[in-house]
Amino acid sequence: MDQTAYLMDMRASKINSAFYLYSTEKIEENFARFESVAYPNTDVFFASMANDNPHLLTLIRERGMGLFVNSLKHLRLAESCGFPADRVIFASTGLTAAMMRYLVARGIKLHLDSISQIELFGTLGIKAEVGLRLNTSERSRISPFSGNDSRIGIQDHELDEALDACERLGLTATGSHVYIGTDIVDVDEMIAGVERSLELSDRFPDLAYVDVGGGFPLDETRFDFDDYNARITALLTEFSKKRGRPIRLVIEPGRAMFGNAACFYAQVTDIKKRDGHYFVCVDASASMIPRAMFYEDYNPVRVMSNGGGPRPDFDQPVDVVGNTTYSRDFLTRRQTIPQVEIGEWLEFDQAGSYCYSMITRFLGQTFPPEYLASKSGGLTLIRPGDVTEEAVQ
Repeated sequence: MDQTAYLMDMRASKINSAFYLYSTEKIEENFARFESVAYPNTDVFFASMANDNPHLLTLIRERGMGLFVNSLKHLRLAESCGFPADRVIFASTGLTAAMMRYLVARGIKLHLDSISQIELFGTLGIKAEVGLRLNTSERSRISPFSGNDSRIGIQDHELDEALDACERLGLTATGSHVYIGTDIVDVDEMIAGVERSLELSDRFPDLAYVDVGGGFPLDETRFDFDDYNARITALLTEFSKKRGRPIRLVIEPGRAMFGNAACFYAQVTDIKKRDGHYFVCVDASASMIPRAMFYEDYNPVRVMSNGGGPRPDFDQPVDVVGNTTYSRDFLTRRQTIPQVEIGEWLEFDQAGSYCYSMITRFLGQTFPPEYLASKSGGLTLIRPGDVTEEAVQ
């Protein structure tokens, strides 16, 4: 019995049966891809918002990668997972003076988001190196919140004023930080964002690094990483030559680090036929795998058949729904899937990023456990569920 089948069998009698399962093999493939960037002065900082599992963050730290965080909670998580201060970048918006002091006291690299944040930091009397979060006009395929529509970052026309403020207040702006987009599949588009970032970063007199963010799709087959690797290496090599010193490149994979390395599993508990479609209910809810609640971006779903060979599809589209009374509790909508029976399992793919980390307490659902499957066949519980999981008597 394989690891997935074993877990489904083990959890079938639990009152709360749903669970997440990660693949060590896939995680290591993703690690290796981002570590393969040929530019010799490259750092990989994982964006903790995508996945905050302490076991997985520890794996990140053990590989020598850093962590990008945007909250006090995730900063403390980074510290508890053993990340040293120089391997953490903190970038957020609207920070208080107290939070700024807290970060500086811990030696955390802080990226400031606006001219007024620079001014506030300057009033603290701290002479420090900072990074500046920039708001570029590049747009990815599904990024509606960039340029003038974005609430984040210093706009192009504000940059000279921001750098002047840093000089006046005794702050040294050593790094730039941009958000190019999300789920970018076109290398030309990604590189265009990097080129714009370098153009703006060239205005920094004390530049030491450029943080070009992430934006990589979680399906690695949709993005030519080898082409990206060659082109960004050439760009940074030439840029460093122009600046007369090695400029560090920071990339921030988020969803692409773990997104394709996990699946979510839930049991079918009811099937309702309606005119024009079916409702297939599972022992879970959208609050437990919330991408659909936030983005209407549904995880691919398939039936984990108990055998018996191929079976026909439902004769009408299927909505997979949760077992709550919330009218918008949809895990996916209008899908074509094979006919499934009560007690069988559904697998929701691409569930390793912005799924568990987005779980909400809304609806009162339990937090499901997370397991990690090793290449040798072992299973490790890397985060338990949050209630006692009694077996059905």
